[in-house]
Amino acid sequence: MIWAFAVAAAAILYLALRFRRFQSWVEPVLTIVVAIGLTSALLIWFVDERAPTGTVTTPEVATPALTADSIDLTDMQASPGQTKTSYRVTGRITNKGGAPLQSVRLNVVLSDCPNGVCREAGRDSALVVLRVLPGESQPFSTFAVFPGLDLAPVTTPRFDFGLRDVRAAGR
Repeated sequence: MIWAFAVAAAAILYLALRFRRFQSWVEPVLTIVVAIGLTSALLIWFVDERAPTGTVTTPEVATPALTADSIDLTDMQASPGQTKTSYRVTGRITNKGGAPLQSVRLNVVLSDCPNGVCREAGRDSALVVLRVLPGESQPFSTFAVFPGLDLAPVTTPRFDFGLRDVRAAGR
């Protein structure tokens, strides 16, 4: 369909350049054609945005299919990474919910606990993208980075893990 417009435009330009008489009435005709085209486009745009009459649309209230309570973390371990400020975090995610898990945000809190007295050394949050079907578990691995550990080294590290932003697949 677009090729027809291109052929018509080329023919009009050729005739306007070739014949003086044709040139005198081409401009008003093209102005009217463009105005009709723009009016039609606006009319179609406004009509398509309206909901069809006779149907009532009600917004669906989305209930979360998965929550942090429906996800278990097990076998959690943290080992030093390649830099002084990073740790490799590994573990297993179990989906106890009714929908497939797509991603979860893992909160990691690092504390230094020499002689049983703990002080928080840093916090990080890592996005774990992993598809886990309901009732199944999958191993995962990610990195946590704690800026400033090179200035105040941790002698006895202790890690606390938490979950947030649990997302079900297909949502």
